[in-house]
Amino acid sequence: MRRRQALGTGDTIDAAIAVALAELGATRDQVEVEVLQQPQRRGFLGLKRQPAEVRVTVKEEPGPPPEEGTLAVFNGRLVYEPPPPGGLPPILEFGPEVQVLYGGVQVQREVALTTGLTSLEIVLPVDIDPELHYDVVVDPMRTKAQLVWKRTPGVVHRLADQPPRSRLRLQVVREPVPAPALTVEQVAEIAATAGLKYGLRLGELNQDLLSELEGTYDLAVGTPPTPGHDASIRYVFQDDPKPVDLDAIRIDHFELHGTSGVPKGAVLAVKTPPEPGLPGRDVYGQVIHPSPVRDVEIWVGEGAALSDDGLQAIALVAGLPYLQAGTIRVKEVFELPGDADVSTGNISMDGDIIIRGSVLENIRVQSNTGSIVVHGLVSGATLRTRGSITVFRNVVRSQLFAGGASIARMRMANLLEKLAEQLEGLIAASESIVAQVENLSFESLTKHLIELKFSDLPKLLKELTGCLATAQEAEDEDRCSLVDILDSALFNTDDILKQGLPQLKTYQQLVLRSIERVKEVGVLESHVRVGYLQNSSVEASGSVTVTGQGCFYSTVLAGTGFSVASGVFRGGKVTVESGTVQARELGGPAGIATSVNLLKSGRIVANLVHPNVMISIGVQSFKFDETTSQVKAFLNENLLTVYSGSRKLLG
Repeated sequence: MRRRQALGTGDTIDAAIAVALAELGATRDQVEVEVLQQPQRRGFLGLKRQPAEVRVTVKEEPGPPPEEGTLAVFNGRLVYEPPPPGGLPPILEFGPEVQVLYGGVQVQREVALTTGLTSLEIVLPVDIDPELHYDVVVDPMRTKAQLVWKRTPGVVHRLADQPPRSRLRLQVVREPVPAPALTVEQVAEIAATAGLKYGLRLGELNQDLLSELEGTYDLAVGTPPTPGHDASIRYVFQDDPKPVDLDAIRIDHFELHGTSGVPKGAVLAVKTPPEPGLPGRDVYGQVIHPSPVRDVEIWVGEGAALSDDGLQAIALVAGLPYLQAGTIRVKEVFELPGDADVSTGNISMDGDIIIRGSVLENIRVQSNTGSIVVHGLVSGATLRTRGSITVFRNVVRSQLFAGGASIARMRMANLLEKLAEQLEGLIAASESIVAQVENLSFESLTKHLIELKFSDLPKLLKELTGCLATAQEAEDEDRCSLVDILDSALFNTDDILKQGLPQLKTYQQLVLRSIERVKEVGVLESHVRVGYLQNSSVEASGSVTVTGQGCFYSTVLAGTGFSVASGVFRGGKVTVESGTVQARELGGPAGIATSVNLLKSGRIVANLVHPNVMISIGVQSFKFDETTSQVKAFLNENLLTVYSGSRKLLG
């Protein structure tokens, strides 16, 4: 149908439009205007003109909207209603989770279904199948079998139902699908397949538990073997009975501390026989054998015997029992039921000595081959022995020597090492000066050097001679061994510094050989153990232990360690060749001079250290000028290091 139009002309565009509107009988808002020609003036003086020309067209009246097709979703299926003739097709919208192909071509976001549903393909997200995982886990000992399961639900995707509409947006619904659960019957089959035969617990299993999404259940529980007990030995004669260390029964050691003499027939040790364990059964029905138990025998030496059943060690003689290299022995001893005083006089003998009372003023007790045990106190007396010394009570104003010539050998080795250092320095200094100065008196040179730099050398030579004299006071066996290993020339020192540099070097080599010989002989570790120590002197080739409240104004020389762990060391000097020095408290609040010396290596440990306490390891020393707690001192890369707790004081 042709639309109504009219042409209009005029001097202006508005005039031309007015002409056309009059012809059409229409208003301005009812028409559309098309300008065909703009008005123009031409020629000389504007004598010729060109009018404006427009085409005016009446607008079409709006009619009813065209009819459209519809889409709906019913029971998850897309339903299509086609449009009437001349109508518009419905439009399908969708999100990124859905793929749509129309006519074999993938489309994006929306599509007009011009040909209906015949060529439409909708691809929803992939469904996830529900899963059930289970396993039977058996522990390494096979005494427990566990059923472990995990149920993972699945997911099904479908289109959400929607009413008919011309433009429909697809909505995807995710519906969970529960995973299947094991049944009690299935678990029974699983147990049979796994070979479980013993300790099954199917009767306690219920469906509610299996319906859990995941879980663990003890499907079968076996019977573990009951462990047995190794044999043990209790040493009755020791303070603290303890089972024997099976792994160290052949270690050579000598334990005396805390023992006393026993009468003939006394029980020295009691063996507890091994007790075998009981077998168990695994979840497969197999027997589990217990670990084998270890047996140990009581070993006896001289002075002791085994009972008929081998479960007891019996003393054959009255004497002092001791354990050496895992073997119980009893030494016949001299036993004094009361005090050692003026009524008994001095005691000197071979073998062990037990004094049930005290050792009083001016009494000398000496054992040439054994040990000394005093149940009372020692006051103003001297105890000397090649073995160990035990005093259960106090030691006051007394002298204790444990180790015989071993102490002398220990001292001799330390003196010789210091002498070797002094000689090495003296020789080096002499060689340096002789190389620079001619016609120099060697005697004058060495005298001058000793006065300036090596003043300790004459004292060392004097102490060396005194050390040998101490050894000569010891028992003959040790005295001979010490004299034999030392060259007599070692003690002829009167003219050694006057004979020249070659002779001095020869003497140095003699000292070095003597050091090696002394070390080869070794030192017998003899220990001292006392309850309390005051104004006394103690020397031991082994360790020295003070069990009571402390050690006051005393001198201690020990080879392998010193301990006053629960008491105080105050106002004296302790010297230890190597090992650990341990004290609860060193020194006193009043600043009493106290010295602790480790000649070679080891550790110094104290809970509390007061001012004016000097500690040294080797040639390095440290003096405390204030009260310090939790002290530890040791050599770290040959440097003296001192800590107070975690705070470093030196090193």
